[in-house]
Amino acid sequence: MINTSTIILAGGLGKRLGYKEKALIPINGKPIIEHTIEVLEEVVDEIIVSVRDDRQKQLLEECTTGRIIVVDKYVDVGPLAGILEGLKAAGGEYVFVVACDMPLLNVGVVELLFKRAQGHDGALPVGDDGIYEPLHAVYRTGPMLGRTEKSIEQGERFILAPIFDLEDMVLIEMDEIRELDPELKTFLNVNTLEDIEKYNI
Repeated sequence: MINTSTIILAGGLGKRLGYKEKALIPINGKPIIEHTIEVLEEVVDEIIVSVRDDRQKQLLEECTTGRIIVVDKYVDVGPLAGILEGLKAAGGEYVFVVACDMPLLNVGVVELLFKRAQGHDGALPVGDDGIYEPLHAVYRTGPMLGRTEKSIEQGERFILAPIFDLEDMVLIEMDEIRELDPELKTFLNVNTLEDIEKYNI
């Protein structure tokens, strides 16, 4: 029985990396997406990888062996397109949505988000500055699927559009997350070549 799923969003174009395939960029000797998968294997029953097109799917198949890979139906919609297709494929009642460029995910933090989401529409981390982390959050699959479809149909590409439409989201403060991950490394992502050098130390 599948209770929990995760959607790894790998469809980004990697503009700040010179349009390199971000999911395949090596961190400590292996593609960044493999780091993400290894961490999430400890937490969820099902891993779904979301890609932008069939060409990218072929590129990622080798390092995502045995995983469900979904391809965007909508073009130029941004992360919501990948989230939508992932939600359609998800077998779990709750799904952790994460960007593929977070190689330092914390198992305890992901487990906390699933725990806090139970009985609600989801659990969304919020930074000390009030900024939300929608691509490191847990959502109840059904409500999030409906809201994401609605947002895309209405031309709302803002990543938080469907989330703000959910009625019962639990906000998780950073102080609670720091108890498990004092340096908040779980939220670190690779956006530049300097980031890559930093993580390869």
